[in-house]
Formats: sequence, C-alpha cells, structure tokens
Amino acid sequence: MLPTIKPALWRRVTHFVFPAILLGMIVLTASSAFAATCDNLISTTLPHATVTAAAVVPAGAFMPPIPEGGGEGGGPPRFDALPAFCRVTATAKPTADSDIKIEVWLPVSGWNGKLQGTGNGCFGGAISYAAMKDVLQTNTAAAATDTGHDSHKGCFVSGDGAFALGHPEKIKDFGARAYHEMTVDAKLLVSAFYGNGPKLSFLDECGGGSREAMSEVQRYPEDWDAVAAGGLVGYSTHHVLAQLWAWQATHKTEASYIPPAKYPMIHDAALAECDTKDGVKDGVIAEPSRCKFDPAVLQCKGADAPTCLTAPQVEAARTLYAAPTNPRTGEKLFGPLYPGSELGWGAVAGPQPFAYAIDFFKYAAFKDPNWDIKTRPINFDSDVALADAEENLVMNASDPDISKFIDRGGKLFMIGGWSDTPVAPSSNSDYFDALIAKMDKKKLRDSVRFYMVPGMGHCPGKQGASAFYVNTSEIIQDWKVNGKAPDPLIATHYANGTEDRKVLICQYPQVAVYKGSGDTKDPGNFSCKAR
Repeated sequence: MLPTIKPALWRRVTHFVFPAILLGMIVLTASSAFAATCDNLISTTLPHATVTAAAVVPAGAFMPPIPEGGGEGGGPPRFDALPAFCRVTATAKPTADSDIKIEVWLPVSGWNGKLQGTGNGCFGGAISYAAMKDVLQTNTAAAATDTGHDSHKGCFVSGDGAFALGHPEKIKDFGARAYHEMTVDAKLLVSAFYGNGPKLSFLDECGGGSREAMSEVQRYPEDWDAVAAGGLVGYSTHHVLAQLWAWQATHKTEASYIPPAKYPMIHDAALAECDTKDGVKDGVIAEPSRCKFDPAVLQCKGADAPTCLTAPQVEAARTLYAAPTNPRTGEKLFGPLYPGSELGWGAVAGPQPFAYAIDFFKYAAFKDPNWDIKTRPINFDSDVALADAEENLVMNASDPDISKFIDRGGKLFMIGGWSDTPVAPSSNSDYFDALIAKMDKKKLRDSVRFYMVPGMGHCPGKQGASAFYVNTSEIIQDWKVNGKAPDPLIATHYANGTEDRKVLICQYPQVAVYKGSGDTKDPGNFSCKAR
C-alpha cells in the first residue's frame, strides 16, 4: 500500500523533484544522442580523408598521446578540466605521398556555434593538444593538423625538417595543403555533428601558426571568416637566411662571439640613446627603426671586460642591426634586428644556430643531411637561389593580394613586436607596406588592422621578463561579429608574470607619444601621432 503524501509535500515534490528528474532525462537523452551521432561520424565522407576514429571523451578523461610542455605557469598543460567532447581523428591523402593527420574536437553540449583552427610552430609535425584544449574550454569546436608528417623535436633541436628531403608533395602539404584539408574536413564534421555549419570560423595564431593563417587568407580565402596573425613568418625562405645571418655574424671568428652576459649592457646603452624620444623614460624604444644607436660607444678602451665590447664584438653587433644583404648586389634579403631587442639575441646569436633554419637548408635548400654550417657557411649570394627554389616557395605566405578574402567580408588583424628576434620585426611591417601598395586603400581600412608593439618580442603573452598581452582572439571575434574595429589598442605589460602597466598601441605607422603630464602608466596620457 502506497504511503499517503500530504498536499504540501506533494507540491514540493512536483515543483522540485520531477523537473530535476525530467532535466536529467533530457541531459542523458541528449548525451546519448550526441554519443550516437559522434560514433556515426566514423562513416562521414570527406574529400581526401578517412575518419579513423570518432568517440565521445568523458569530461576530464582526455590524455594526450604524447606528453606536452608549455602549459600554465610553464608546466605541462592540464586536461582534467575539459568538458565532454566528441573526438574525431582522420587521415587525409590528397596525393600518394601525403599522410596528413587531422583532429576535430566537438563540444557535446553548449557549443557556441564557432570553429577555431589551431596552428603549428616551426616545421609542425604534431597535433597541438594544448591549443585544442584552450579552444574547447571556450565551447568552440577545435581543429588541428600535424601538417603532414610526424616529428616532435620543436624549433630548437635539429631533425624535424627531414621529411622534406626527396618529398616535394610533403613540402606542399606542410606549406599550405594540410591546413586547407583540415579546414574543409572540420567544417564537414561540424555540420554532420550539429546539423549545421559554424556561424563563425576564425584563426588566432602567432609565429609558426601565423604562416598557416596567412597562407589560408592568401590561398584559400573562402576558408575562414576572421584571422588574427602575429609575429608573421610569411617570408619563410628568407627569414631563415636572416636567422643564419645573425649566427654567422657572431661566429665569424671566435672573437666575434658576444656572450649573453653582455646583452643587458648593450640593451641599457640602446635605451640610454633612444628610450626618451617619445617623451617618457619607460624602458621601451617607441621607434626602434629610427634609433641611431652605434654599439661602438661600448668598445673597450683596453682589454676585454664584462662592461665593454671588443672590436670584433662591436662589428658583430653592428651586423645584427644591419639588414641581411646580398654582398654582390646589395639587395636586401630580410629585415634587421633593432635597438631594444638585445635581451633576445640568444635565440639567433647564441652558441648554436637556430635549428629550424639549419633544417631548412639541410633538407630543402641544399638537400644534404650532412651539411654543417661550421665548415660550409651560408653564401648570401649563391645560396639565396637554392632557398628560393620553386618547390620551396609554397612555404611562403607573402602574397599581398588578399582581395578575395576582403571581398567576401573577411577581417584580418595583424600584430608584431619591434623587439622580435627569431623573426626580424619588418617581416610584419614590410608585408603591411606591400598590402598598402597593392590593395584598395578603403577596403584595406575596412578589413585590415595592423599594430607594431614597442618592446614586444615574438608574440603577445604574459610570461617573460617583459611581456605585452593583447587578447587577439577577443578582438578578431568582436570585430567580425559586432563590427567593432580595434582602434587603438590597449596592451597590458607584464614584468616577470606580474601586471605592470597599461600601454597605448597605435595603428602602424603611428606611434604613441606622451602628452607631457600625468601618470606614464596610464595610456590615457598618450596619443597616437603620425611618424
């Protein structure tokens, strides 16, 4: 016999318990439905790819196949906070020599209608699970590719470029095709899973990922709606020349080497020469391209010492500040490093040459895995043609004609740092100057924004002795969705991970100039002035 329930208690049961049970049933039903839909993605027809796995990963259960570094606080990234998602893996083979691995992560619930691709540094060679994690945690569908080959050494250990030797189709995959294949497949999988495609597809990349982003804008303008690209590496076949130009300048002889312990001394001297030219002393050179600092002021009067530069070291420093050029024709090959960048010289002028550049010449230019820069240095005349061989040009993303991307409503946000050293700063400004020369000026104003940040290194961020952070993802989405173009920017400066001040960043070629009064840490006391 059922117990008697008092009317008041019955009302509480029906008001609170039944809706909760019903909601639980709906959630379980939705999860089951998405799980079934996710499983069914295994049979999705893709143009050049085959889905190899499709399954729901429960919340907090994902573990990357290989360990990853560089997470929050410098440690390995954590995946235990991830929500449940449908994980799809696929392999694309647009040519007989192609083997492009692709992953697409689809939120099981709460999808915001967006798709974001993730990028790869240097030669790629691995799925960036840490980047996919960051995207998924915003309820955005994420896509990634290994760019068509398997390697995990990164930018600073030689060997990742070996895939290029004797494999021109793999070079094409790395240079452009893999990312396009990933994009097409990701959109099809999104449509199959949710019943409709993304309302917004966008990229937010810097460094190596910027090459992929700019290649998409230039070669496949229909792929993405909005793109943020920082620390541009679009002229790949020449920025490797610049990286080795710097190394050879500081290793011309044993006496040419500048110990990293001397970098702060050179940096302080450069600041003393040019820091206050914007009206305020803040440890940043506002216009480093106009700073006429000569390291000869530091030349030792007697023997070598930690507080001075020897004559060969002065010559080496001057070469770093000079643009790499063809010694026979005088042609500029790439941009120089600028005063203010000295604390980052170790990336290209330290004990070992930049591994990405070494691999490029070993496997793509010289096609000789035994080549050694110490016994056979780069010839900045004859070797340029080998770097620019036809099969290597697909690694570049330097075409200034982006009219098709703009005409379909695309938005492009670009940002670079004047203190960049792995890729000289003018990689950014030279490309924008080329856009100005090529494109309709009004279309450019409506669709492209470009900023150079004084004092910033390779990319925006919060870590390091001196870092500048700008939320490029938020900026590009707000611009595309709400029509709110960024102008100007307010960056946050971090000193050793701690917020230090706000900084006004102006559209290139304008610069921020102190108005003459008020707190110098308040960006409201600065204004943008034409150069």
